[in-house]
Amino acid sequence: MTEQTRNVVGDHARVDTVVQAQHVSTVNIHQAAAVVHAPAFELPPERAHFVDRTEEQARIAELPEPDGTNQGTPQVVTISGLGGIGKTALCLRVGHRLAERHPDGAHYVDLDEYRRDGAVDLAAVLADLLSGLGVERAWLATDFRSLARQYWARTRGGRRLLVIDNARTGAEVQPLLPASVASLVLVTSHGPLYDLGDTAPLELALAPLSTDHTAELLRLLFGDKRWAAADPATVHTLATACAGLPKAAEVAGELARRVPHRTLAALAERLTAELHQQGSRPVEAVWDAAYAELGDDAAQLYRTLAECPGPFATEYTAAALLGQGLAAAEDALAELVAAGLLDYRAGGYRRHALVRGHADRRARQADPDGTERADARRRVLHWLRRQSARADLVMAGARLTVEAEVPPLPGVPDADLGTVKSQALHWMEANRQALYGAVALAHDSGRDQDAVALAESLWTHFLDHPRHADAIEAFAAAVAAADRADRLPARIRTRCLLARPLWETARFEEAATALDRARALADLLGDASADRRLAASAIDFHGQLALAEGQWATEHRDADTARAHFATARADFDAARAIHQEIGNAYGAALQTYQCAKAAAAADQPDAADLFARAYQAFTGMPGRQRISARARFGLGQALLRAGQFLDAEPHLTAALADAEARRSTFDEARIRTDLATLAERTGHPQDAARHRARAAELRAAHGGVPDSE
Repeated sequence: MTEQTRNVVGDHARVDTVVQAQHVSTVNIHQAAAVVHAPAFELPPERAHFVDRTEEQARIAELPEPDGTNQGTPQVVTISGLGGIGKTALCLRVGHRLAERHPDGAHYVDLDEYRRDGAVDLAAVLADLLSGLGVERAWLATDFRSLARQYWARTRGGRRLLVIDNARTGAEVQPLLPASVASLVLVTSHGPLYDLGDTAPLELALAPLSTDHTAELLRLLFGDKRWAAADPATVHTLATACAGLPKAAEVAGELARRVPHRTLAALAERLTAELHQQGSRPVEAVWDAAYAELGDDAAQLYRTLAECPGPFATEYTAAALLGQGLAAAEDALAELVAAGLLDYRAGGYRRHALVRGHADRRARQADPDGTERADARRRVLHWLRRQSARADLVMAGARLTVEAEVPPLPGVPDADLGTVKSQALHWMEANRQALYGAVALAHDSGRDQDAVALAESLWTHFLDHPRHADAIEAFAAAVAAADRADRLPARIRTRCLLARPLWETARFEEAATALDRARALADLLGDASADRRLAASAIDFHGQLALAEGQWATEHRDADTARAHFATARADFDAARAIHQEIGNAYGAALQTYQCAKAAAAADQPDAADLFARAYQAFTGMPGRQRISARARFGLGQALLRAGQFLDAEPHLTAALADAEARRSTFDEARIRTDLATLAERTGHPQDAARHRARAAELRAAHGGVPDSE
């Protein structure tokens, strides 16, 4: 198991699938909302034109149906072959036709979307699959092992269909198999997955299409009328040029339809000439012929799309790459789609793997010194930096940052981020892969301030959607950028950002190293208010690390170590609060009071309730702090309950429950009802206790909470 598979993940929105049906209905049970999940059909649409593969389709369809729906290993079919040969198209065609046999849902996952440095973040894959199975983000488990248990519990006994695209090893597939013998899993890979062992009852290796079948596909793509006018020699030449790859045939068909004035004989002549120039790479002739027909903007965009971080581009990032407005970008994208050099799926424009290599070669040929690509990279990083800062401002309001916002990119419009947190958060989530990737791209490009600014803007999004592997990679790149630029505030801030995803994945020593360095650097800051606030932030992060280490020690029954960490946390929070009080930062002081309360509660100290009460009172008097105020009140209720002050605890826990129900936070509701059940038991109200525990259990079951240990 890789380190990445151990990382904690949050809700990971899949951006490369087309969701055709996912319905969630709400019913009222005991005056609270419970979500009932209906089966989701998440397969992308199948290709409009498809030929041959008759034998492969029949062999999959004729697999014997298992008896019953008991727990066990599902049926697995592996489909291997080179890129562009039609593996995914076959899976989707079969999936759509067998969907009725699998009424509990059909799901699709492309492992290349989760791959970094060759390794797949399987925890993130499981988190996304669980989301498709109706598990809300707040109910996702916090480590790989628990996510796997949660997934197996959610898929036990069902009849589901799962398509796993672009697997490289059987080890990437095994943890994703549903826990049901009645389910079917279709897996694509470039080569055989030998380490799947006996798991796969059927292994199919796709060969290139025959020349006749390639010609049949070309006829469908070109249209019968035009195809009928071609002589047999031209047909044979065109089909041979496609080398049996459906993707090449699709591009040839798009090119032929796009230039209707050109005869098929002329097209075949051009393709043949290009084929001879490329030697043994016949498909390159198709890409070259399509590229030669592009206008200037489309050709430039084709050469520079690789500078856009993430797996896909949008109209806005295309505009940034070109340095032009949306209209020019949309026209260029449409031209590339029409030429078969770009696909549009699930909200973004993507290139086939074979096309990416061709585009890179054309870029190096047209731009040998890299000037065009460097300019495009600079523009897209500028645009992403500005949009992420704008979105973060909507989500979190004005907060501590060390890099200033940049002005608009000339000629390129800003994105529409909305005016409320949910809208801005949605934009960040939809573009998260580009934003996280942009941090590393900025560092690799020597644009250090861009790297730091992008990392800062990702902080609020990370707190709401904690994808730890992505965050660690991005924040580490930001640390390296800050060090190279030798910018003291940035060196402190980025180390604080990096520490949290490290300690949340139990990498405590690495987090401590980062924060020890941050505190040492903070000692070099001046006496200005902003400098002292940054120093207080470094101390606060150090306290949060100590609190997390203490909680870890408590879970592992090491009481002495836990007490020492809780004492360190309390001292750090007290020190940070003193700084905020000295510089007149009322919110910072209140927040550190709340942190002190959490440390005191963790250590079972008698002043925990008083600290929560003081924090709650301070937050209540501040506009826009309702969420943290509610958290402080919940903490107060819990502290009073633990202290045996039942009558005092009851109104605070009841108010916290009402707040959770109003926010429709089922995760918080379940926690609060568990505490209310304890309160009811200790005050002699067993019926109320049973009602609260039953409702908490309903919520755990409905939202896919981690199953109880057996």
